[in-house]
Amino acid sequence: MKKIILTLFTCLFAVISCDKIEDMLDATNYQKADSSSFPKTEKDAEQLINAPYYTFYSLYNGSIFRTNLFRHMIASDDVYGHGSESSTETSAADRLLEVSGEETNAPWIDYYKGLHRCNFAIEAISAMDDALFTGDNKNWYLGQAHFMRAFYLWTLADKHETFPLTLTAEVDNLPNATVDEIYEAIAADLTEAIRLIPAKYGYSRENNQVGRATKYAAEALMGRVWLFYTGFYKKDKMADVTKEMVISYLEDCANTSVSHFDLEDDPRALWAYTNEYSSGLKYSEEGFDTYVSREKIRWVGNHSKETIFATHFSLTGTDRNRLGEWLGIRNSSKTTNATCYPYSAKSNGNASVNPLMVKEWYEDPDYGPADKRFYGSLMASRNADEVYPWFNDGYVEIPDFSGDNAKEVERTLFYPKKYIAVACYADGNKSSMYNNFFHAINSSVSDNNNGLRNDAIYIRFADVLLMLDELKGTVTGMNRLRARAGLAPYDSYSFERLQKERRYEFAFEGLRFDDLRRWYPETAGEIIQKNQDGGYIEFKGNIVPDGYREMPGRSISQRYAKTHGFWMIPLKQISLQEGLLVQHKGFEEGEDWLFTSGDLPYYDVIKK
Repeated sequence: MKKIILTLFTCLFAVISCDKIEDMLDATNYQKADSSSFPKTEKDAEQLINAPYYTFYSLYNGSIFRTNLFRHMIASDDVYGHGSESSTETSAADRLLEVSGEETNAPWIDYYKGLHRCNFAIEAISAMDDALFTGDNKNWYLGQAHFMRAFYLWTLADKHETFPLTLTAEVDNLPNATVDEIYEAIAADLTEAIRLIPAKYGYSRENNQVGRATKYAAEALMGRVWLFYTGFYKKDKMADVTKEMVISYLEDCANTSVSHFDLEDDPRALWAYTNEYSSGLKYSEEGFDTYVSREKIRWVGNHSKETIFATHFSLTGTDRNRLGEWLGIRNSSKTTNATCYPYSAKSNGNASVNPLMVKEWYEDPDYGPADKRFYGSLMASRNADEVYPWFNDGYVEIPDFSGDNAKEVERTLFYPKKYIAVACYADGNKSSMYNNFFHAINSSVSDNNNGLRNDAIYIRFADVLLMLDELKGTVTGMNRLRARAGLAPYDSYSFERLQKERRYEFAFEGLRFDDLRRWYPETAGEIIQKNQDGGYIEFKGNIVPDGYREMPGRSISQRYAKTHGFWMIPLKQISLQEGLLVQHKGFEEGEDWLFTSGDLPYYDVIKK
């Protein structure tokens, strides 16, 4: 890893505020971060803080398998891998496998690039004279750097468990840190972020604040990390952070009069598929007779008051969110048309919804289709109301959509909607159609799935409410969420109710996998297997009689028992670390972790 980190460190300034810096520093020593030459002004300090944010964009600009959000969504019991035979990364993630020893190398490099940008920013800005800064801006910048470093450390810990812990701008070969050392560092950084970032910076759409970390984002992230650490590792506290402290942090974040974060009125309006261009509500009160137009939902837009922290994309930059390129629907020609409208059919078609999960939600007397989140989170296609007897009176949103029989694997006829690619007509007369509705807002945005600009949301206000309920044993947050979903309130708290509320509120957002891991650290794999095996699927146009299958000798429960849900440390990094870096269990030499095209256990059903 030393050689990789050195390479990254030499380009520390290469992407500061998205600009090159050659014209700023003619005599800078690029081989070593040198605070004698940079930063010198408050503007320099602000540019240093922008750099760690920019690294997040690279995760979504490249292969979406780099993101924990996508991997963990696929690995959970909410969806199957789906896609086609060539979607090997998705099929592998669905079964806690890898497609090569280097699949995780690109994000590993990005994470360390982000970490070193944070380390340099913290050291350099701390050394600057306070008099150089306006008001409390020095604390604001430093607090953001601590938050971003904590976020990178948490992302690495959530993905790889242990790794070299670099907390200074010095570069050296290091062994895996211990779990406790890593979480102590995360706790320290979040504590500093909470202390340093001024409370006045809460939710805001003002320029230069959209997408930035706040004190309240640090409080919310502290809650998430604390719950995972104490649950998965069976601890009473995380470093010096106690349960009472976490409750206090979350209560501060949940205080709308202070943080200005809050719930949106409709849970569906958070997601870009509810935009007025696709529904037609932009052009008339009736719209285009879609689910959204009939329900009169209007997208609240990016950076809503419910989004506490996200990777934020703008319409004017070049960065894009490629989740919709992988999550969605496809037909044989990958052509968007009336049969799939308002959705784009140019997706790779990964992540079909587990029908056993849909059935459980649909038939639950406390939820069911009356829950606005049900049809707001997923959609049925083709003849789902005939395939599933329990769904014979259900709403099929795109009944004429045929899909791609020649290529789709593990198709269930149910699709997640929150990050789906969305098309739109060019005008109220339906004169032509765009594959990407963002193109209608700004014609300079690509009219393709890879040009999507919707935020990738990490923490919502709803999560803060449910974390408080879980920690305090209350129903206050649950009932707020149930009320806006059109459901009756609960009369008392139970852990089972909390679990269900989290599953349905955050369906297809990548949180379910870690929830299961922290609640059931030893048996989460068995639970996932029990909840998904046997669900109806079609493989290349053929019905699989016994439904979703595990891979012989490599079932999800067997893989989880070995890996506990962590992923491979890239082999290249282990080689570069000269024997100091240790591979995670389940991916060592001799383990059967490799997934290749043709490994899916369904080829016997193909009609000769």
